[in-house]
Amino acid sequence: MADGDTVTDILADVEAINRLDAVKTVLEVLRRATGLRTALVARVTSESWTACAVLDEAGYGLSAGMQLELSSTF
Repeated sequence: MADGDTVTDILADVEAINRLDAVKTVLEVLRRATGLRTALVARVTSESWTACAVLDEAGYGLSAGMQLELSSTF
Protein backbone atom coordinates (compact mmCIF):
# COMPACT_ATOMS: atom_id res chain seq x y z
CA MET A 1 0.00 0.00 0.00
CA ALA A 2 1.16 3.50 -0.68
CA ASP A 3 1.43 6.38 1.74
CA GLY A 4 0.77 4.26 4.86
CA ASP A 5 -2.67 3.12 3.69
CA THR A 6 -3.98 -0.27 4.72
CA VAL A 7 -6.34 -2.53 2.84
CA THR A 8 -8.93 -1.63 5.49
CA ASP A 9 -8.48 2.11 4.76
CA ILE A 10 -8.92 1.57 1.04
CA LEU A 11 -11.97 -0.68 1.42
CA ALA A 12 -13.54 1.83 3.80
CA ASP A 13 -13.12 4.58 1.18
CA VAL A 14 -14.59 2.37 -1.57
CA GLU A 15 -17.58 1.53 0.62
CA ALA A 16 -18.09 5.17 1.63
CA ILE A 17 -18.18 6.34 -1.99
CA ASN A 18 -20.58 3.57 -2.99
CA ARG A 19 -23.01 4.48 -0.20
CA LEU A 20 -23.59 7.87 -1.85
CA ASP A 21 -26.49 7.56 -4.29
CA ALA A 22 -25.47 10.87 -5.88
CA VAL A 23 -22.22 9.32 -7.14
CA LYS A 24 -24.08 7.00 -9.51
CA THR A 25 -26.06 9.95 -10.86
CA VAL A 26 -22.95 12.09 -11.34
CA LEU A 27 -21.15 9.26 -13.17
CA GLU A 28 -24.09 8.87 -15.54
CA VAL A 29 -24.28 12.63 -16.18
CA LEU A 30 -20.53 12.78 -16.84
CA ARG A 31 -20.67 9.76 -19.14
CA ARG A 32 -23.49 11.26 -21.18
CA ALA A 33 -21.99 14.77 -21.26
CA THR A 34 -18.60 13.54 -22.47
CA GLY A 35 -19.86 10.84 -24.80
CA LEU A 36 -17.59 8.33 -23.09
CA ARG A 37 -18.89 4.91 -22.12
CA THR A 38 -16.91 4.71 -18.87
CA ALA A 39 -16.80 7.02 -15.85
CA LEU A 40 -15.34 6.40 -12.44
CA VAL A 41 -14.27 7.83 -9.12
CA ALA A 42 -10.79 6.73 -8.09
CA ARG A 43 -8.73 6.94 -4.93
CA VAL A 44 -5.25 7.92 -6.12
CA THR A 45 -1.97 7.72 -4.22
CA SER A 46 1.59 8.28 -5.39
CA GLU A 47 1.85 4.60 -6.39
CA SER A 48 -1.61 3.30 -7.31
CA TRP A 49 -5.21 4.10 -7.95
CA THR A 50 -8.24 2.25 -6.68
CA ALA A 51 -11.56 2.42 -8.45
CA CYS A 52 -14.16 3.45 -5.86
CA ALA A 53 -17.24 3.76 -8.07
CA VAL A 54 -17.48 2.64 -11.69
CA LEU A 55 -19.94 2.99 -14.54
CA ASP A 56 -18.35 0.81 -17.23
CA GLU A 57 -20.62 0.50 -20.23
CA ALA A 58 -17.61 0.02 -22.50
CA GLY A 59 -16.91 -3.40 -21.03
CA TYR A 60 -13.36 -2.72 -19.85
CA GLY A 61 -13.97 -4.99 -16.87
CA LEU A 62 -13.48 -2.22 -14.31
CA SER A 63 -15.20 -2.59 -10.96
CA ALA A 64 -15.14 -0.92 -7.56
CA GLY A 65 -12.16 -2.02 -5.51
CA MET A 66 -9.86 -2.76 -8.46
CA GLN A 67 -6.33 -1.42 -8.07
CA LEU A 68 -3.82 -0.48 -10.74
CA GLU A 69 -0.25 0.71 -10.42
CA LEU A 70 -0.18 4.40 -11.20
CA SER A 71 2.50 3.90 -13.88
CA SER A 72 0.13 1.63 -15.83
CA THR A 73 -2.49 4.38 -16.16
CA PHE A 74 -0.37 6.85 -18.12
